[in-house]
Order: sequence, then C-alpha cells, then structure tokens
Amino acid sequence: MAIINAPAISTGKLVKTVSNYYMRMRETGISCQDIRPIMLFGPTGVGKSAAVEEIAEFMEKESGKKIKVVDIRLTSCTITDLIGIPSPDKDRTKTIWLKPEIYEAEEGYDEYIYFFDEIDKANPSVQAAALQLILDRKAWTHHFPENTYVIAAANPARNTKKYETRMSPELMNRFKHFNVQPDYESFRIWGIGQKIHYAVLGYLSYDQSKLYAASESEDVAFPTPRAWKSVSDTLNAFEDVCKDIREIHFDLAGELGTGVALEFESWFAVYSHMPVIKNIVEGTETIYPKTMDVMHALIASLTAYVVSKGDKIRPEELRNAIIYVSRFPVDFATLFFKNLLEIDGMNLLLMKVPEYVAWAKKNRI
Repeated sequence: MAIINAPAISTGKLVKTVSNYYMRMRETGISCQDIRPIMLFGPTGVGKSAAVEEIAEFMEKESGKKIKVVDIRLTSCTITDLIGIPSPDKDRTKTIWLKPEIYEAEEGYDEYIYFFDEIDKANPSVQAAALQLILDRKAWTHHFPENTYVIAAANPARNTKKYETRMSPELMNRFKHFNVQPDYESFRIWGIGQKIHYAVLGYLSYDQSKLYAASESEDVAFPTPRAWKSVSDTLNAFEDVCKDIREIHFDLAGELGTGVALEFESWFAVYSHMPVIKNIVEGTETIYPKTMDVMHALIASLTAYVVSKGDKIRPEELRNAIIYVSRFPVDFATLFFKNLLEIDGMNLLLMKVPEYVAWAKKNRI
C-alpha cells in the first residue's frame, strides 16, 4: 500500500502541532487511551526521533508535567520483547507471561510517550504485537502505564521516495498521519538551542540544499540532519587539537559522503578571511566582509558567541555586535537578529539596545 497523501510538515511545525494537539485533547477531558496514535512518515535521518523528544520537552515546559519518552526500535525487537516469555504458574496448570520491562512505570513521571520506530520494517510477528499495543495500549495481559501517548514512524523504501507499508487500509485509518520532510528553518532553530557548531549552521545557511541530499544511488553516506549533528559533534571534539580541517576529512566524509565533505571543507576555508569576533564585540573591527559566504560564516560565528554567553553577555558586547551587523545587507542582518531571538531571554536584552530597536522598527522584523 503506497502512502501518497499524508500532509508534508517540517520537524519544527510537527513539534508544535502534535504537542498542542495532545495538550488540548487532555484539557477537554479526553484520556490518553482515546487519543489517536500518530504515524510519522519521513526519510531516514530527517529528525523524527529528535522531534519526539522535543514534543516531550515542549509539553513539559507548557504543562508542567514530567514526561518520559520510551524509544522502541522494532527492527531490533523479538516478539518476547513485547509480549513477554511464557512460563507455568505455581500450580503448573496455566501459562503466564513474564512482563517485559518496557511496561514498567517509572516513579516521578506523569505521562509517557511510547515511540515505535521503523514499524514498517519490523518482523511480521513483532509488527502484529506492536500494532495491538499501539491501538489498545496492551498486549495480552500487559498494559502500558496510565497516561501514555503512542507515536510510530516509518521510512520510505530503499532508493526511492515512495512509502510502502504492509498495514491494511483499515488499520492505517486508526492513525493520524504526518509526512515529515527536511526543513532548514526548523534545523536552524533547533541547532541554535542545541549549540550546533557554528560552521555547520553557517554552511547550511549558505547552501540550504545540503541539509538533506539523499542519493538515489547506492551511496551509504549522504547529508541528513542526523549526519550534520554528528559532524557538529566531531568539529567540537577536534576543535582544540585540529589546526586544519583536512586532518579530519575521513571523519567528515564518513558522515556526509566525499563530495559534500570536500565542499564543506572548502567553504570552511573562508574563516581565514573572516573578521575576528573578539574585535567585533569590543567595537574595534573596521573591516566588513564583501562576499556572501563570508557573511554567512560571520553571522553563524557571531551567533555562536552570543549563545555561549547567554544572558551573561555584557551589554556593550551585544551592542557592538548589533551595530556591526546592522551595516550588512538587510537579509543578512535579519538572519542574525532572528538567530538571536531564538535564544532564551535574549528578546529582553535586545529591547535595551537602541540600535536594535531602531533597526527593527525600520525593517519591521
């Protein structure tokens, strides 16, 4: 059965849509048991798993409830992982099923999200047990903890953009469906909060097409949001010991593929032509970049500096950075200020900088 009409949605929009759906349903008195399970279709590495974690974080922040995500990778499960192991009772007259640990409620949590990943690729017997869990919140005599939401996920078939599933139309109709697609804006907002390396954010703002570029060939390494997160971790790990990015070429190529890795390394070289961040925040820098690639790199680097300081940034540093970037073309300055507005508490600090207030009023940001 091909899936062709699920609405496309970015990960950022998905988080807010699902979170608000769950909270609104609960506010109107509907139990978790009666809230429809959700199915996420989306290409590998797009961020479905991360989005589920963000849904829990968003709901915790908005509702004040403690929420636990239970991540179940169905391709690595056997049926006993879901329904337990048969064992005779003490009289040896009946069969009882030992309860798997996934059903145990943990002290301190108010609600749960059970996430069944790769449901379309699971063994048929595992899939059947999982589907009973998803629809009934129980398998045989085992029940999920009270107040449990259920989300499942599936990927397109290998080397194709088509989604195929062995589940029947009647069963698929039990789900609320979303087609999760790569989106740079969602990745940018998420990346700022996660302190993704400034070079990754700078490069992707320069060439957004490289956020997700899965190949239709047999390539095993290609750029995805998941791969870029790993690239960020690698850059952070080697930053103090690596003098030339080419020293970690094989690490990057193993994540992104050789072609994209070489492009990223070449782009990274623009940092040698970039004004010094320390001079900018101290108000002594007089040189301004003239090319788009350097401007993207500089905005990403300045954003990373402000993120690292948070609300402890000195007012004069913030003001100097704003004055400097305000002289950039409007679209580049707008990107910088949008980045700053994604940082918790920064909005209040920005409103105390006259130069920002004047620029925002003039350009209606």
